[in-house]
Amino acid sequence: MTSGLPYLKSLRKPDLVDFAERTDLQEYEDFNKNDLAIALDKHLSDNSSIFMTDSKLSKFYERLGVATPRKTPAKRTSEAKVEISPVKKTPGRKPKTKVESEPSSDESSKPAITKPTRTPSSVRTPRASFDVPASPALVAASIDRQTAKMREGLENAWDHSGFLEHSYSVRAMLSSLKAVETILICLEGSSVIKSLFPMRHLANTPAVDAIHLPEIMIKVPDVFVMITGEFWASLTLWALTSVVLPLIAAWFINLSWMAATGGQSVRRTRSASTRASFDPLTFNIAKALLVYKVFVEHFNYFDLFSNYTIVKVNAVVPGRWKGMLTGTAIGVIGTLYEAILRRS
Repeated sequence: MTSGLPYLKSLRKPDLVDFAERTDLQEYEDFNKNDLAIALDKHLSDNSSIFMTDSKLSKFYERLGVATPRKTPAKRTSEAKVEISPVKKTPGRKPKTKVESEPSSDESSKPAITKPTRTPSSVRTPRASFDVPASPALVAASIDRQTAKMREGLENAWDHSGFLEHSYSVRAMLSSLKAVETILICLEGSSVIKSLFPMRHLANTPAVDAIHLPEIMIKVPDVFVMITGEFWASLTLWALTSVVLPLIAAWFINLSWMAATGGQSVRRTRSASTRASFDPLTFNIAKALLVYKVFVEHFNYFDLFSNYTIVKVNAVVPGRWKGMLTGTAIGVIGTLYEAILRRS
């Protein structure tokens, strides 16, 4: 990828096709605009010595920072023909002829020393003692090149991270009524279990005066409460009211199973039986009735639980009995909305 790629991407596809035909690019017919621009960028940069003289490709090579070779003034002067003017003869004068004297024996024994003659081409022009600043076109091309490399690196890092794939999978997993019901039940159950396991002081970390770090108390959940009856009474009351009894009612009073199988006892397909195993509408209605009877009217399951246990469980659930009824209302609305979407 070169700095000329943004220029190619800014053109229309017919212009890119014209460039491909002029430069004999092979197998470009199935390329889209982006792939054709990348292929042309590589093809033109690799063959810059061939296509740089094309006037239609001059803008690309200007972005690339490549200029067509031009003759310097020194070369022009060296290649210029030197015209020798003829010697004018004046009348009445004879040209002087030099009589070459024969060299003496001493002079002939000495080697002849020839002085090198300087030609105009061997004369070097003095170099400038200062650095010539870069042109704005070269600076812009360098900035475009660095920006393209940075953008390509960020795109590759984003693609390799897999964030989009994971986010899509999480969205697909949460976009169901079962996921919503599971989240609501987990919120209620975590609040109940957290209240049943009180934190017990275990030890203190020593203070570090050098970094002004005070003592830190280390607390752990008291698991010994699991041997008490209060723990199991509270956990059983919440589980029966919010999970077990509503599931039993949703399995026996199953309107979705009737709609999916037509009331036949034989399972037709595995998908239909799996979808209609528990009726979410019956589950939420049964849970709302149980929550109201137990935590509002203090119905204690035929004297199995005390009023203290009922009040304790009601106090630790988020929003108390109103929060549980709100969760059932969300489940009912979600069930009806899902049924409308399935029918449409």
